[in-house]
Amino acid sequence: MRTKDELFRAAQREIAARRQYAVMQAETARRAAFAANPVLAEADDARMRAGLSLARTAALGGDIDAARAALDAADKAASDAAQAAGFHEEAFAPKFRCPLCQDTGMRGGVPCTCVADAARRLRREEINAASPLGLCQFSTFDVTRYPDTMAPDFGVTVRTYMTMLLDYSKSYAAKFGPKSKNLLFMGSSGLGKTHLALAIADAVLENGHDVLYTSSAALAARLGREHFDYSSGDEWLTACQEADLLILDDLGTEYITPLTISVLYELINTRMLTERPTIYTTNITDTSVLTARYTEKVASRILGGCKQFLFLGDDQRRKQK
Repeated sequence: MRTKDELFRAAQREIAARRQYAVMQAETARRAAFAANPVLAEADDARMRAGLSLARTAALGGDIDAARAALDAADKAASDAAQAAGFHEEAFAPKFRCPLCQDTGMRGGVPCTCVADAARRLRREEINAASPLGLCQFSTFDVTRYPDTMAPDFGVTVRTYMTMLLDYSKSYAAKFGPKSKNLLFMGSSGLGKTHLALAIADAVLENGHDVLYTSSAALAARLGREHFDYSSGDEWLTACQEADLLILDDLGTEYITPLTISVLYELINTRMLTERPTIYTTNITDTSVLTARYTEKVASRILGGCKQFLFLGDDQRRKQK
């Protein structure tokens, strides 16, 4: 899991590699055409000599107009030779994938949108490797799987309640920003907590924000390894602290140690102070259990800083089986 800066640099390297490939492909095509058509090679050599002559004339203060006219004539001769050989004018030009920056990664002195697109795709690949992101969109969250029976504590049916939760999640993703609330999805296994959290992540990522996903167990295990491997640094922790949106899945499944509690507190506190939203999912529905597991200090920040949602219904995984 890479930090924003690392992901951006990886995207820049990818765009640079695209440009290099396009230039190499164009040069290969040009050499093949020149080898098959010597007239093209001669015309291109004449154009190159005319260009060098213009540069030399300008440096020495000679007749620039005559030198420029000679270059124009050489350009026309090369173009005519290419057309006569059956090649259009742009035949030997590199085929860049981004027409805006020609695969330089920069446009108008700022990074081109193609770099952001590449970074977003790379982040999506990271999340896909750790979760079923590709399967978890709003469109695949099927509310008809939830029972159409009353949920007394909520005054509506379970299906209606879950439909309302789906609509809230869609709105949350569409309006996502630094001021967005932290969310806590609570409920038994198989009720769609991870699915809905990842659907939000997918939409937020598509809107240009940086999103990270990690299970609580994976985060705790990785941070534990980094703690005892000082050469590795705290890349995971930094990445989790900096992400525009963090999905911390399955809270309560990690192996608890004093280090876990300390790092979790640091992560939650840093994200709260920097106004970076987090979505937590957990099978723990009793807040007293959450407090006993994570200490009052950590639990108060999770419970007090989140909009809480209880997921209702029957285990969807069992229904699918």
